[in-house]
Amino acid sequence: MIKSRRRVSIGLPVYNGENYLAEAVDSVLAQTFADFELIICDNGSTDRTEEICRRYAAADPRVRYHRNPKNLGASANFVRTFELATGEYFRWLAHDDLLAPECLERCVAALDRQPDAILAQPLVGLIDAKGAVKLIGDDGLQPAASPRVSERFAALVRHPRYCWEVFALVRRDVMAKTGLLAPFSCSDVVLCIELGLLGRFALVPEPLFLNRDHPDRFSHAVLIDRAASWRWWNNNDRARLLDLCPTWQVQLHSLRAIRKHVSSRTERRGLYLGLLRHVLTRYTLSRLMIEPLTAADPRIQTLGRRVKRWLRGRKAPEFGTARIRPGSGVPK
Repeated sequence: MIKSRRRVSIGLPVYNGENYLAEAVDSVLAQTFADFELIICDNGSTDRTEEICRRYAAADPRVRYHRNPKNLGASANFVRTFELATGEYFRWLAHDDLLAPECLERCVAALDRQPDAILAQPLVGLIDAKGAVKLIGDDGLQPAASPRVSERFAALVRHPRYCWEVFALVRRDVMAKTGLLAPFSCSDVVLCIELGLLGRFALVPEPLFLNRDHPDRFSHAVLIDRAASWRWWNNNDRARLLDLCPTWQVQLHSLRAIRKHVSSRTERRGLYLGLLRHVLTRYTLSRLMIEPLTAADPRIQTLGRRVKRWLRGRKAPEFGTARIRPGSGVPK
């Protein structure tokens, strides 16, 4: 008998995630919307990750466990979960994040109600190592719900952002038109821009995605060390200078995305001008100037970060946008 396809596929890429993995899986299995498959791709973990995954896969047929014979790098592991997905809708979940019980139900309902929306994004609760909610934010995504591609692009190209839409519930056929998560730092920015070029976002005004910030979070380390970031994404040391310059990569891939996804010449010209305005901001210019220097000589990375702050002339927002508020009433 042929198995019916699940409506939602959840891709959970993991490497040595024994610390929070069980909590993440439990939050998926506790969903009020039950028509899903959970695809766990283990990137050759050396801790108890495999044991934990096999236990869940044996207990629930919706959990599918795939173990890579070796570490492929984070990018390829994220992509692998998508390649194995069969659902109408798809979302990623990091091994240290959580979903509130109603997350899938609300997001599926939003996409079912709005056939012109390509993804559903809830508010985000930032939680600490113990799961306590610290803040709630939306990352200023209201313009991304616009039917106008220029407004969506302007909202998604700005920096700094958190790119939580990478963990939104997306129509799988639309996601397949993108480059997914390419093997370089800040490829999440490019993916969000691509999605914005392909359609508008449905925003779910409830804090249903819980993003964990903790001392062992590897992204903290890779944001400081470009070479470590490259190794994390690719699991090799063969990096060109451009590979270690994420801001340059984002601008180049944004140009390609506009050319690929926007057919109207008039709209395309407008988006090119919007990208140029973004490039000419002090924040982006400072990064474009300094990144090649810091990539070429890691010893000046600390100096580079200080100069960037000076050139920007402003502090980056601490979290989300003006809509941030204390996390009362958020599921723990």
